[in-house]
Amino acid sequence: MSLNGHQVEESFTDSLRRQAESKRKEYNQLVHDQNRVALQLDRVKAYIQSLNGLLEAEGQAKVQLRDDTKTNVVGRPGNRSKNMPLRKAQWEGMTLYDIVETIVEEASGDIHVDQILPQIYETETQKDRRLAKQSLVSTMRRGAKDSRWVALGQNMYTRIQNRQPELQAIQQ
Repeated sequence: MSLNGHQVEESFTDSLRRQAESKRKEYNQLVHDQNRVALQLDRVKAYIQSLNGLLEAEGQAKVQLRDDTKTNVVGRPGNRSKNMPLRKAQWEGMTLYDIVETIVEEASGDIHVDQILPQIYETETQKDRRLAKQSLVSTMRRGAKDSRWVALGQNMYTRIQNRQPELQAIQQ
């Protein structure tokens, strides 16, 4: 093929790559939305079940729900428990260590766990924030022990590069 023919082929493959990347992002967003809906279904179901206990105690008929076992979100990527809040779509498939490392590396300076938390999780309730923060604090402490970032004080961290001169002075 001529040079122009080759350029047309490259343009076609570039177009295919862009379309594939666009569909990958769309797919990840849909999976994320599906997980969010599943979590909301679990919460509403639990609330209805608690109301059913009250209705039954009052001699009233319980609200019937169709049994849909597909609403269980345990085991979805990034969550070990259905009680944990959903992670934001951009972090799908990443470990919490890698997510935190990305955020700490991108921070312009020192960063507190309370600043990291809303970047990772979609917390709707105080219970969500507490559970997510406990997990995050644990991860942050382990990461500091593993030298992935530096602990500065109570729930305050920075990337290793921000403290290299201080660390070198301590080591000497």
